[in-house]
Amino acid sequence: MMEYQPQQLVARIKRSSKYYGQTEPGKWFDVEVVGRDRAYPLRGNNNNYRFGDVAFGVRLDDGTVVELR
Repeated sequence: MMEYQPQQLVARIKRSSKYYGQTEPGKWFDVEVVGRDRAYPLRGNNNNYRFGDVAFGVRLDDGTVVELR
């Protein structure tokens, strides 16, 4: 039987975003889809973001991040 391995949705701000610079360049942060604000449905890094402002990844249980494309 396979053991369940939790994964965390993460994001990093795209260089093309006006929010670039709110984190270290290329730094991944945990994110959740909150949906309360349709214009900015993503919550992470103590801010809300649009889908187009970030690149998504999945942080595996060993800490590595696999970018979603």
